[in-house]
Amino acid sequence: MTADMLHALALSAGDHMLLAQLTRGGLVESWHRGVATLTGPDGKVIEHWGPSKRIIYPRSAVKPLQAVAVRRAGLSLAGAQLAVSSGSHSGSAEHVALVEQILAQAGLGVEALQCPLAWPANSAARTAATEQRREYFNCSGKHAAFLAASVGAGWTTHDYLAPEHPLQELIVDVLEEFAGEKVSHTTVDGCGAPLHTLSVEGLARATGKFALEETEIADALKANGWAIGDREAADSLMLDAGLIAKVGAEGVYVVGTADGHGLAIKVADGSMRAMAAVAVAILARHELISADAAAELSAKVSPRVLGGATEVGRLEVMI
Repeated sequence: MTADMLHALALSAGDHMLLAQLTRGGLVESWHRGVATLTGPDGKVIEHWGPSKRIIYPRSAVKPLQAVAVRRAGLSLAGAQLAVSSGSHSGSAEHVALVEQILAQAGLGVEALQCPLAWPANSAARTAATEQRREYFNCSGKHAAFLAASVGAGWTTHDYLAPEHPLQELIVDVLEEFAGEKVSHTTVDGCGAPLHTLSVEGLARATGKFALEETEIADALKANGWAIGDREAADSLMLDAGLIAKVGAEGVYVVGTADGHGLAIKVADGSMRAMAAVAVAILARHELISADAAAELSAKVSPRVLGGATEVGRLEVMI
């Protein structure tokens, strides 16, 4: 595919719609623009904001789908181990222990990880850390699962991130199957793994299909929301409420319901601040969660606008 063809498929500046705005003292201080798509259990678009067929980098929002591929490769993880393999964890001691367990069960140590060195994002873990380590990197659970699956399948581990590695080819197959479309472009994600484009619509469809069909993985995620990010992470809070949710870098957020509805959001400037609140509002708009559940979740995932210790504004969803 030529550069011109690729750019024709991608989002442009004029495609983005106003999703939310932040007010302070009666004035709008910031605006969040982006695109969003809601699909039904049949995979068809129910409503969209901006062009749903434009491609984006879904980033870590596809980690649950990568967990499907790992399982198809023969790796049987359960509980919190399965959850952390789908997560973008904060490097707490509990997260690191899960990563080490997955590797040890495959006869590997942390030196096998090829994700970058990092400090923990969790504040307590960061205080205790004395050096950067690969197991602190937020994708290390996924990498540990990649390695363990490769060992179990008899595949090489030194090149487990190569696009032509059998596991990475299996991941593409899963993405295309669940999204109902072909991957049009591949680059490298921040963790070093292959990163494949999907349309906003395809990402929503894939998330809904995952939530509906991959019930064992979905149940593990919902039962161990803390292993996905951290105790107060936006996707962890949604999981605790019984929804499939996963954040991706640069303002990507997906939600799936047990009956197969899928939602994908991409915020134009990559900000993470508004996306979860927008997701809650869209779910409530289509009666996929109750008004009470929406109010409770919105209060948890929306940023507080403070003047000193006093609330002086709020995030307003504009869909």
